[in-house]
Amino acid sequence: MILHLGCGLTRLDGAVNHDITTHSPHVDVAHDLDVLPWPWADGEFDMIVAHDVVEHLRADVPDWLNEAWRILAPGGSLSLRVPDYRHENAFTDPTHRRFFTPRTFDYWDRRKELHHKYGVYYFAAMACWWVIEHVAHDQHGNIEFHLRKEAA
Repeated sequence: MILHLGCGLTRLDGAVNHDITTHSPHVDVAHDLDVLPWPWADGEFDMIVAHDVVEHLRADVPDWLNEAWRILAPGGSLSLRVPDYRHENAFTDPTHRRFFTPRTFDYWDRRKELHHKYGVYYFAAMACWWVIEHVAHDQHGNIEFHLRKEAA
């Protein structure tokens, strides 16, 4: 099953479409993602799609990343699209609260240098590790990440 976080005006067929309010008939679940825990069961989804969402959250990155990890099934994947901090669009939208680089999620990937230097210490209590499978820039100044939930 797929969870589409922050669906906005775009319905993802075959997914549970979420947004902060029920502003359209295609919104299946309305919930503020800054309110933890999220309203889904442990391991409920095989994939989470969160495009143009997490940069708006007040919740700290480790907190919402833990929630994504919790509701994903073992081996599940998280598809994120966020503005690159170097692009003017990152700062144009006054509702953006977080800024990302291509290495932001390296703290949670055991294969990466930032994990070994810092992540293993900062986030050891979480033990919610990810495998970064894909990082790319799109033509609009965004970074696309595909992360896979690693076994605890």
